[in-house]
Formats: sequence, structure tokens, C-alpha cells
Amino acid sequence: MRWRDLQEGKVYVRRNLSEKQLDVSDILEMISNGDQQLADRIMRYGEGLRGTRQFWIAKRGELTDMIKQIGHKGLIFYTFRTADFHWPNLHRLMPDDGDAQSKVINNPHIAAWFFTKRFESFFNNVLKEK
Repeated sequence: MRWRDLQEGKVYVRRNLSEKQLDVSDILEMISNGDQQLADRIMRYGEGLRGTRQFWIAKRGELTDMIKQIGHKGLIFYTFRTADFHWPNLHRLMPDDGDAQSKVINNPHIAAWFFTKRFESFFNNVLKEK
């Protein structure tokens, strides 16, 4: 993740409008002097990094644009994301041997079975014609 972060992430320097505008030479000088103010202004932007807040905000924007373009009439959108760490019913099925993340990692077969059953229930009770 760190290598990908360095390759795909972007760095922005926040500017305070009451101060003078920073140019490249100012930033290089601040770096060479070890200026702490510069470190406080640097902001990491990880739109290309899956799992970051910026990534999901960008994806939400893409989805919103698609809906605007296609139209929302008759549109149904489902994300079958497992949310493994947020399902109390799933964790009641697992041995009590640690935190939620380690339970899912140590018992992937239970998580897979649980997700399959939830999807089947959703499909049969909501999507399937009766």
C-alpha cells in the first residue's frame, strides 16, 4: 500500500489567503530550512488509492453523474459489499478469539457462507418475482 500510495497519491500545499502566495522556490527554501509550517500545510490527496475517503468520494461523484446522465426512473442500484466488520450476527457465529478483523481473517469460510446466505435471502425475498 505504501508504494502505491507514493505512486498514485497527490500532495497539495494548502495556502492561507491572507499570506503571500507560495511558489516553487519558496517551498524549496522552506524544505531546506526544515520549516514546520510547511509540514502543517501539506495535505495528502489519495483519490487514486482504493479504500481512502477521497477514493470513495470520487466514486460517489461518478455514480451520481451516471444517474444524472441515464436518469433515475426505474433505476435500482445495489452494492453487495460484505461489511464484514459491522455485522453483529456474523460475529455471533464465530469463535470468540479476538477483534472483528481477526475473526474474519481467521474464519473466511464462515464470512463467505454468511454473505452467500444474506444475498440469497435478499434475492429471493426482494428481487425474485413471486
